[in-house]
Amino acid sequence: MATQKRHKRKSIQNSDPGKILDLIISLNEETCAQLQIKINTYLCEECEAELVLQIVVNGERMEASIEAVGASTLPRKVKICMSQKLSDVLKTPTEQTDLLTNFEADFQAIVTPFVVKDNEKKRIVMFPIVDKPFSIIVCVVAPKIVEENVATLIYECFLFSWPTLKKSICYEYECSLKQKCQQLLKVARRLFTRVASLDTLLQIAMEQAKKLIKAEYCSVMLVDVERMELVESCYKLDKEVIERRFPLNVGIAGYVIQSGSVVNAKSAKEHPAFDPTIDGFPGIDCKTILCFPIREQTGIIGVGQLINKIGDPYFDGMDEEMALAFSIYCGVCIMHSVVYQKIQEAHIRNTLANELVMYHMKVSDGEVSRILECTGFHNHPHLSSLHFNPRALPMRELPCYAVKMFKDIGFDTKFNINQHKLIRFVLHVKKGYRDVPYHSWLHAFNVAQWAYAAIINYKLVQHGYFSDLQALMYLIAGLVHDLDHRGTTNSFHIQGQTTLAALYSSEGSVMERHHLAQAMCILNTEGCDILQALPRRDYDRAIMLLRDYILATDLANYFKNLNDYKGISMDYQKGNRVHTAALQSLLMNAADLSDQLKDWGSVKKTAAAVLTEFFKQGDVEKSRGDLPPTTMDRDKCFIPALEVQFLQGTCIPLFECQRQPGCLYSSVQN
Repeated sequence: MATQKRHKRKSIQNSDPGKILDLIISLNEETCAQLQIKINTYLCEECEAELVLQIVVNGERMEASIEAVGASTLPRKVKICMSQKLSDVLKTPTEQTDLLTNFEADFQAIVTPFVVKDNEKKRIVMFPIVDKPFSIIVCVVAPKIVEENVATLIYECFLFSWPTLKKSICYEYECSLKQKCQQLLKVARRLFTRVASLDTLLQIAMEQAKKLIKAEYCSVMLVDVERMELVESCYKLDKEVIERRFPLNVGIAGYVIQSGSVVNAKSAKEHPAFDPTIDGFPGIDCKTILCFPIREQTGIIGVGQLINKIGDPYFDGMDEEMALAFSIYCGVCIMHSVVYQKIQEAHIRNTLANELVMYHMKVSDGEVSRILECTGFHNHPHLSSLHFNPRALPMRELPCYAVKMFKDIGFDTKFNINQHKLIRFVLHVKKGYRDVPYHSWLHAFNVAQWAYAAIINYKLVQHGYFSDLQALMYLIAGLVHDLDHRGTTNSFHIQGQTTLAALYSSEGSVMERHHLAQAMCILNTEGCDILQALPRRDYDRAIMLLRDYILATDLANYFKNLNDYKGISMDYQKGNRVHTAALQSLLMNAADLSDQLKDWGSVKKTAAAVLTEFFKQGDVEKSRGDLPPTTMDRDKCFIPALEVQFLQGTCIPLFECQRQPGCLYSSVQN
């Protein structure tokens, strides 16, 4: 119930002036809680009440807290939910009465220990002192005087005591804000010292955010622009990193990415955008979430989530401000880390480029002229056969045949490729291969020849499996897919912590990414830029295709996707982007392993070259104190078993995928 009388007087009517004066004199420079205790004691005596307490309300944020109950100070300021009951009290500046049992559970939990237990139905008179930015709701428990007089006594008391109490509340709020800002600066200082490693930076950022805002859990998700996904790296106790990926439009995190605003979900599961797969951790009861965008100059680069406030029922407005300020520092540090890593990569790339330049010579104009003026026979009748053995050709003629393959399919005219540039590109690629037993220029030509034969025999373009651009990049990828191969495996570089591993190990496929980088160097070299005539959109697409083709030659990727390939081969659908990508990968793998389709003499020579590389790597691993795999150890390797295992486990499943009903091989045969 509520009375209709409004208090507008500026004088004392029911209160004892002497007691009021004594109270005001006693309100000297003390803490806010101590001031509240003195006011509570005064009102408790005047109202003949069992207990008096004050709820401090931040009007701008509609947040409520209690510091003192009666004559006792709580161990810390306790936030309570701003219920509809309390909101209604502030809207109607008159006294309202209700039973203690009708209040929210958090309020009852605070008050119940201070009241007598013999009467469960405690009557509470509430009276608001409305002001800005803070207001007070005075709660008088079980007063013995008339409720109207209770309101009058409260009004007259706060008529003189409120200025002092308000000043104390504002002062403590500013002190708390200052302390938070100092903590934020310490956090920022620590973040700026960890930009060398993005993974370490993100881990420290999550730990510091939890401490700063006092949350149980924290996660930072960054936007993967290439795949348009949110990426979160989770760290286990053994420092193992587990990556989780989510669409950009899922959950509260997705809403924050799209809206760019902070979401403070005081009841997380009731939020309309809540999705337990992204908003929380497996096995964790997500009660409250504070989700904020992480920005830098170009826009939003990620999102941070703080889950379950420690010690309070929800995250408050100050937590929101701290989270936003933290996100700015976090965004700056992340971009600094990315730039730092790019600088480091540029330095390593420069070292590798210098090494490449020292090892290889540039293509002279005379070499280009010799190819142009070559009058040799370049019309081998079986060049377009899928079983053709390139060893039948003289090594000096291979560049001429490589140029011929581009012209036979018509790529030079379709894509306006300058003849001089094409020849210089082929010669540059030839010199980009080291003199290693297997992964040499001969192997590159062999892969390109099989790709050329596949385009012709399978009629990839005519039957709509490939576009002209896909076919062009397939042929180019065959030539460049093993550029600057050192005759060693990815694991060799990772275990040996080589320069290549330092540059590419975080992305996986160490050697394949190096081959791609060297291919890009050649394509960007003046006089070798055979893709220059492409429109910008086609050029970007061509580079993406080249990347996909080269990365597909990593057998680790092949084995990881083999089951998917088998499923797609049973029901291949033209125009399906996933199926097309799978076909591209399979055809690239087929070209890379096409040596196994040749005559027995060629297969034996290939096996000998591969094993020579393997055993040389094993010898190096032994010399540096590592234990080489059995396949690389010339003293332990049983060659027949290794060959059978390779054919049964790698080659046969690959080519069987192309023989399934509905797939490429069957379609061509029909």
